Amino acid sequence: MGQLNDEIALVTGVSRGIGKGIAIAFAQEGANLVLAARDVERLKQTEAEVVAHGVQALVVPTDVTREEQIENLFSKTLESFGRLDVLVNNAGAFDGGPIDELSTEAWDKVIAINLRAPFLCTRFAFGIMKRQGVCIKLLDMTYQMGIMPLSD
Repeated sequence: MGQLNDEIALVTGVSRGIGKGIAIAFAQEGANLVLAARDVERLKQTEAEVVAHGVQALVVPTDVTREEQIENLFSKTLESFGRLDVLVNNAGAFDGGPIDELSTEAWDKVIAINLRAPFLCTRFAFGIMKRQGVCIKLLDMTYQMGIMPLSD
């Protein structure tokens, strides 16, 4: 089928945009997927597009700002597939606006989603992959969220 035949890939932030595109591209290459995002309806839409490529998909609604939900995400991955081969940390957020108008609450959300969540997901994935004795395959998309043009 493709370069990722029968690999198990977990992708966060798959309800739209880059994450959804990555999930579909991985499915086209033969990867079975664990799909994580907060929006259940959009998760199911992504699932339908992914399984249309003849692969398996597990939908796990997840708020990556909550450690217990991240732990559940990885537990369900192991329950369903028994292993994990690829992690894509794609979930990211930034509401935008000038920094002098950005609230501390909004900044805390950015840090929770863009820094803390990838750390937690990577820590869980690394533990699993290390026990499997496989090459670690991680892709972190969140750094791209900070590349924004300045406006007047």
